Order: sequence, then C-alpha cells, then structure tokens
Amino acid sequence: MTTAQHSLSGNRILCLGMDPMPKSALQKDWLECYENHLELFDLLEVKPKWVKLNLAFFIRWGRLGIDKLEHACEALSGQSFLLLDGKFGEIGNSLNQYLEFAFDHLGVDGVTVNPFMGEHIIGSALQKALSMRGESARVFVLGATSEFPQNKLAAFQHSYSAIAEACEETHLALDPSGALASQVGLVVGANRADALSHATLKNGKLPLLMPGVGAQGVTLTQAISLTRDLSQEIILPVSRGICEGGNLKPIEMKHRFESMQSELETLTSNSRRNS
Repeated sequence: MTTAQHSLSGNRILCLGMDPMPKSALQKDWLECYENHLELFDLLEVKPKWVKLNLAFFIRWGRLGIDKLEHACEALSGQSFLLLDGKFGEIGNSLNQYLEFAFDHLGVDGVTVNPFMGEHIIGSALQKALSMRGESARVFVLGATSEFPQNKLAAFQHSYSAIAEACEETHLALDPSGALASQVGLVVGANRADALSHATLKNGKLPLLMPGVGAQGVTLTQAISLTRDLSQEIILPVSRGICEGGNLKPIEMKHRFESMQSELETLTSNSRRNS
C-alpha cells in the first residue's frame, strides 16, 4: 500500500508511536525494542495512517540511533505518513537545518514545533512541509500539552488560543484561497478539557495531535467524548499503552493496536449515530 492510497479524510485517526525504550540501559536491549517496533508494523495487515517517531529516543544512542531512524523512515515511507516528533523551535537559520533534516534527509511528512520563539517557527515549518509534501504535510504546534508549567511559567498553559489564531493566520498567508485543508494544527493533550472545549478550537478547522490516550491516563472512550463537538481531523498517538517501549512481543503489540483500532471504530460509529 502506498502513501497515496491512504485517505486523510478520516475524522479520528489512531497513530502508532515509535519510542524504543528498553527497561535496561543496554544498547542491545534498545536494538531489540527498535526491531520489535518494526516487526509490529510488518505484522499489521492494515497499516496505520500515521506513525510518530520520537526523535529523542533515537538521538539518545548517537550515531547508531540516527542510523536506525534513517532506516525506519526508509522502511515505513510509502506505507504510512511519518511524523517526526522533535518539537523544533529555533532562530531562522538553525530552524531551517532541523527542517532540512526532517523533510529533505529523512523524508517525513510532518513535524512538531515549539512556537516559543515566534510566528516564524510556524511559517517556516509550514512552508517547508507544503513545498515537500503538499496535501499530506502536517505541522503540529505545541498548544495545550499534557504536561505544562504550574508555577512561574503557568501562563504558558493558557496561550493555546493565541497559538491557534497564529496557526490560522500563517496558513492563510501561504494559502489565501483556502483551497487546501489546513496542514497546520495544534498539539493538545487529551487531559486538557479546558482547551478542547474552548471556542477557538471548537469553531476552528485546525487538525489536532492529541497525545495522552492510554498509559498517560485518558481512555479512548474519554478522548472521543471530550472531542465530540470538534469536527476537525484528530490524530491520536498511542505508544506506551500499545508497545510499552517495545519491551513486548510484537504479536502482543499487534493485538493491542488492533483492539484499540476496533474500539475507535466502534466509538466513532456510535458517536455519529448519536449526533
């Protein structure tokens, strides 16, 4: 199955996370966790539309990690859309190097970025993504994350509305006709009911990347309920609850992922009937 055969019209999408994390600090155990993730992907008869690769779990191992990240992108490309979770946010020249690495070298379809240093982060990332991937491109901007500051920097957790508006303005600047579906969206934690119920998100079309389902404490049922009033595309990354860092047998991870996929289909079907 090629990437072109995947439809992005699905309203709620389960995304397979790839975060190899062995229980030990041994390189051989990390390699086993990495291989278990790839074997899981091979075992799945229906490939996930999105696979999210967490950069931190690869660069931790230096040259070996980068080599395996390259290998994973080559192996999965054309079968699923690839999202590199690096939370990039830098001054112009430095940011461009990250984007070149992601889109030109690895050939991913999307990235996560941190908007702390300004709107140019969103604009540069989106422009690069659109030029390289067109309609399949995605840039997800940290908005209302599942972990957030609670003391001196607590105000950051309430900035998601302004970030959402900046995303919309950036997209319109690059696509004044509005002909393309929005390729820039927000990262909103599944435990952030405050953001998910906010008028800016409810009335907008920004796609959401919504981590936090599974091992982080929010059930899939709760996540679907929290987003019942949202019409936009929502990508639900699951990793720890499915793979436990790759420490499970691939066949067990396969059963878990397919069970959650079946549950998602049932929940969304019921939600449509009740709406």
